[in-house]
Amino acid sequence: MKSKVEREREALEQAEQELRERRAKLAELEKQESAKAIDKLVKSVGRERAIEILELSLQVKPKVALDKLRELAGGSAKA
Repeated sequence: MKSKVEREREALEQAEQELRERRAKLAELEKQESAKAIDKLVKSVGRERAIEILELSLQVKPKVALDKLRELAGGSAKA
């Protein structure tokens, strides 16, 4: 027969395990959502243009590229 403390410890360990599983599931869902967003954007500009945009961004540093693109878009792009 288990003591009250042992039962509480087991319940807490189970809750912690469930939380780890939920966090892992959330991370996977976020990864899938990001991949879906990237696929949608690549589809809208075309694969070759998307590659060219990314390659050029690397040449001028991503932060600089983002700043210039936001400037061209009138500052309405997401940060």
